[in-house]
Amino acid sequence: MTKEMTMYSDSPLAVRKDYAQTIATAGQLVPSGLRDGNNPNPGKVLLVMETGAMLGIHPIAALQGVHIIEGKATLSPALMSAVVRKAGHKLRVSTVGTIAGGDFVATATLIRQDDPDFVYTASWTMDRATRAGLANKDVWKKYGEAMCKARAISEVCREGAEDALMGVHYTPEEMDAQVTEAGDADVIAEVEPSADWPAIIAAAQSKDDLIKVREQAEEAGEYSAEVRALVLARNGEIGRAAVVPVDAEANEEIAVEVPDAPAAERDPAEPSPEEYAAAAAEAAADQPDFMRDSATDWNTTAVQA
Repeated sequence: MTKEMTMYSDSPLAVRKDYAQTIATAGQLVPSGLRDGNNPNPGKVLLVMETGAMLGIHPIAALQGVHIIEGKATLSPALMSAVVRKAGHKLRVSTVGTIAGGDFVATATLIRQDDPDFVYTASWTMDRATRAGLANKDVWKKYGEAMCKARAISEVCREGAEDALMGVHYTPEEMDAQVTEAGDADVIAEVEPSADWPAIIAAAQSKDDLIKVREQAEEAGEYSAEVRALVLARNGEIGRAAVVPVDAEANEEIAVEVPDAPAAERDPAEPSPEEYAAAAAEAAADQPDFMRDSATDWNTTAVQA
């Protein structure tokens, strides 16, 4: 550990806080990720410098290479490499082929200081990036070679030098942050989405519609956690709308009004109810009293029918 690092780490917390306050007065020179609007946040500055101290990194190096993404500390690929090499491990990165030729491969190898006979290896290609759902992202389209190298570095470092990383073992890009070609978080460049996904999702009327929206967002490289959450919420709304409502007090299904089925057509050869009644009355006139009473009852029933 350098003399400067020893001085920072051994300083009382009050002194480190004053240091962070002083750094925060640098204004626009402070990385934008450590600002609230245009004003540097001393608390964020201190958090990054403390993370660097844990990893044995000079405070200024930490300000440039440690990025807090969604509350989690990450390291740029260059700083991750430096931390692992500083711990005494050997890290090498090599590339062959081209993306245009379809044969590009980035390979990172790591040999631990305390175990020189074993070699850790990780390789990344655009085919692997495609399988992982990364190739359609804008940064991968622009900087495919650099992104493959960054992924190979972080993977092999996690595998072979976790002790050196102290749990800070992801790069900003792996945390789905917008990054530069060097793999540093690019919080200034905010890419406008290609479509108004919230409005499109809200307009979906069926689960098939939502599947199409998801496919479109994935193709655009914009199927983020926020878009996915909106899709799942809308899917639930559509599912609930398809269920017959229930009366909470009676715990019974509320009757749903259904149009009456069309009346069956009457056979033209069959007498109508009126004709049946007339025939019955005529027959009853020629019968004894008890037969007329019976016929009259039948006649009444026929008319009512």
